[in-house]
Amino acid sequence: MRRIKVILVKEWRESARNKMILFGAIFLPLFMVAAALVMVYQGKGIDVPAAEVALFNTALMYFLILPAIIPLAIAAYSIIGEKEQGSLEPLLATPISDLELFLGKALASVIPSLIITWASFGLFIGVCILLLGGLPPHVLTPPWIAAIFGLTPLLSLFSVGVTMLVSSRASDARAAYQISSFAVIPAIVPLILYTSRKTLVSLWLIGLEAVVLVAAGAIVLYLAIKVFQREQILTRWK
Repeated sequence: MRRIKVILVKEWRESARNKMILFGAIFLPLFMVAAALVMVYQGKGIDVPAAEVALFNTALMYFLILPAIIPLAIAAYSIIGEKEQGSLEPLLATPISDLELFLGKALASVIPSLIITWASFGLFIGVCILLLGGLPPHVLTPPWIAAIFGLTPLLSLFSVGVTMLVSSRASDARAAYQISSFAVIPAIVPLILYTSRKTLVSLWLIGLEAVVLVAAGAIVLYLAIKVFQREQILTRWK
């Protein structure tokens, strides 16, 4: 754990100096919170039930996109940035294992994304209470709570797994960023499906998505750990 903690601190210090990561960690959550507030405000008291449902479902899905998008830049930069800055070579001389290094870099992406997502949701709840005089009836229901606190870790782990898998094998930084963007699909597809439904998101749907994410995430993380070898990453970047 001490070695993993060292990697965590190192990754966070380097990420704090990256403007692209800071932009995604600050402005993107604020945009999502504002968009969710607009959806809830429009859906409150609307006379068309189907439209109300679609708006509330969309508001919820905004918070499921955050944990999938935020880790992309952090996880990709944690590998590609190492090589671009020439700091990957010194890691080869350290006694830390590949698994410890992978876990440190993965957690350095997952932990901030979850903190930002949950803080954004808390901000959303607070603003809802201030502006609307209370929470709408469909907010903070069991499906919402299960999605925010149950699905977001799975989405973040899947996103980080895909990003580190791609970054470990990629030889071009731009290609790694582009391919890693496909990790957002598990968050976007439910958004499309939920917004087209005429009923609110249910626990059954949340559970189904969780099962799919657990299976897909386990496979992706296994492959990412399997191919995460510092010597091969260094060789591919030469």
